[in-house]
Amino acid sequence: MNKRLFWLMTSLTALALFVAACGGTVQEQVSQEKVEEVKEQVEQKVEEVQQEAEQAVEEAKDAAQEAMAEGCTDPLGCVTVAPGDPLKIASALVTSGPNESLGLDTQIGVEIAIAHRGQVAGHEVELVAEDSGCSAEGGQTVATKIASDDTILGVVGHNCSSSCTPAAPIYNDAGLTMISPSCTAPALTGEGTHVMSFLRTAHNDNIQGRVMAEFVYNELGLRTAATIHDGSPYAEQLQQVFADVFRELGGEITAQEAVNVGDTDMRPVLTSIATDSPEMLYYPIFIAEGGFITTQAKEIAGLENTVLAGADGMTSPDFIEAAGDASEGMYLSGPDLSFENEIYTRFLADYKELTGGDPTAPFHAHAYDAAMMLFDAIEAVAQQDAEGNTVIGRQALRDALYATKGLAGITGTINCNDMGDCADPQIAVNQVQNGSFVPVYQSGEMLGDMAMADKGDEMMAELPDLGGRTVTVAVENAYLPFNYIDLATGEATGWDYDFLAEMCNRLNCVPEYIETRWDGMIVAVSEGQFDMAADGITITPERAEIVDFSDGYINIEQRMLVRLDEDRFSSAEELAADPGLLIGTQIGTTNYNTAEELVGADRIQAFDDFGLVVQALMAGDVDAVIIDETAGQGYQGVNADQLKLVGEPLASDQLGFIFPRGSELVEPVNAAIASMKADGFLEEISTQYFSDNFTITYDDIGPGAYAEDEEEAPAEEETESEHSGG
Repeated sequence: MNKRLFWLMTSLTALALFVAACGGTVQEQVSQEKVEEVKEQVEQKVEEVQQEAEQAVEEAKDAAQEAMAEGCTDPLGCVTVAPGDPLKIASALVTSGPNESLGLDTQIGVEIAIAHRGQVAGHEVELVAEDSGCSAEGGQTVATKIASDDTILGVVGHNCSSSCTPAAPIYNDAGLTMISPSCTAPALTGEGTHVMSFLRTAHNDNIQGRVMAEFVYNELGLRTAATIHDGSPYAEQLQQVFADVFRELGGEITAQEAVNVGDTDMRPVLTSIATDSPEMLYYPIFIAEGGFITTQAKEIAGLENTVLAGADGMTSPDFIEAAGDASEGMYLSGPDLSFENEIYTRFLADYKELTGGDPTAPFHAHAYDAAMMLFDAIEAVAQQDAEGNTVIGRQALRDALYATKGLAGITGTINCNDMGDCADPQIAVNQVQNGSFVPVYQSGEMLGDMAMADKGDEMMAELPDLGGRTVTVAVENAYLPFNYIDLATGEATGWDYDFLAEMCNRLNCVPEYIETRWDGMIVAVSEGQFDMAADGITITPERAEIVDFSDGYINIEQRMLVRLDEDRFSSAEELAADPGLLIGTQIGTTNYNTAEELVGADRIQAFDDFGLVVQALMAGDVDAVIIDETAGQGYQGVNADQLKLVGEPLASDQLGFIFPRGSELVEPVNAAIASMKADGFLEEISTQYFSDNFTITYDDIGPGAYAEDEEEAPAEEETESEHSGG
């Protein structure tokens, strides 16, 4: 207790005791008014001393804080965070202008990281989000602003190398450290040009440029190329790496030209490049200028057959919109986004919930990893002072960031070297296909259709030769979309016809089609009446006892077909729960087996063909029909005003061709199926026949093997195919 306060309190107490002890004598010598006056003076003095004591406490706290600051031995200084206050980090990303999709995407990555991490070192995280633009001016302005706030611990940013380059020295002078998710210019981590404030989770363009050059030279087989840059560190350095490696491989660079950011008329530069008619033009720039080059290159004589290519600065839906159809088929290098880990699965779910869609640019995951790396480093070096404040040394934080090793991120394992490169650099090349970015090459490995085409060519060269033999094939000619007679042309067509024509082209055979009813088809094949049957036949163990199956070539899902006004149930579970509801299906099909598993045989009305099943449904004799989706779509198309498909798929059946047991055709047909899968032909015809583009209905086709039944049937009855995926 303050000594003055103690003395005054003691005096007041003694006076009170004296008065009480002396009683009336004192009252005669000292008036009551005098006692009250002294008491009031003492109380006033007590209040004054209390105020002085409180002020002294505050001064002591200030002195302690000053002493703590003076006692911070970190060379770059310390950040002190009081209990209950948030830790502050900054983001500096391009969130407006023509390249905003790049920055907004990465901004969401930072925000999701904060949400996933929760508290860091016992504090909530406060994000100071700034728009750094994609220019030197923007980077310098925002870095200066962030550096002026001495409570900010670190920065996730910037997006563009032109913005990162001037920002790094500013942060360095302020003792701040930045982690860029997308500044990829080699000089940023180069010997003699690296600034210690700069680290990145993005790849180094020394890697991207090499991968792109190897793709163009080795995979596309092109030998001449030209480049365009926009003067930015990113574009200029990336195209130079590409050019150097392309020459190293044996290629020729016919021109290295430049445009300015903001240019809209690219024709003069393109015309100059066209004089040498390069086989390929690589322009790793940004969205707006990239869009103009892409569209205008199509107008320039000498560039008609030139392959166009860009990089990750244009990998955005905004570029597709800017370039339109001219972008179709072009290639873009960038980070490999085929992340397969639990972190990314959770990230994507939260991204979709937050934005309502998928990521729009390449670096959202790199931003997430950068934020997590920063949080780990903060927790590694955070200290607590005597008053419970969290104290973080800036140099200690930077050292912890550089010491990052083995951090499991979305983009891979994060390991930082002495120059600030921390990425697990996986590069891919995407091709614009139908307005989407489709990976076709991955750090030395062909992917997708391009790989399939190469593999398909190899497999075709090894296919067996059937010597021109005739292969008899049983078909209904009445089962959409596999085989049918098109009433408009009178021609037999469908998925089976396209497949078998290509199969015999590859195996050197001649298909002969024979119309056969479904109900006797499998037995007829088992008896050797036909070489094979192609009718969308489900592979089952029971059937495999009497016929041989080919490898599966497609999966077909079973669905519920119901009346258009059906509102008592919308799922298989709801239907099964109501014992009064009946299912209709065809005898001897996998659809019957599915129905039996769902409700039992007592609640099934089985018919000899699906035409009768559908008629029973529309008449109200059954409440639902279990049918293969493709067949169901056909019946729905004929009766759009009466029928609909509902519920989730009930089962997925693999379909195959059937042969007599021991047939020598099984192995060659399997080889043909494999080669068609490899080169994309199987996918091509399946897309043609099993998508919304296929609009043929049962009203558009002939009766095929059931012509006799149709002649005998009443006019009002439907007599489409008896078979549905059997």
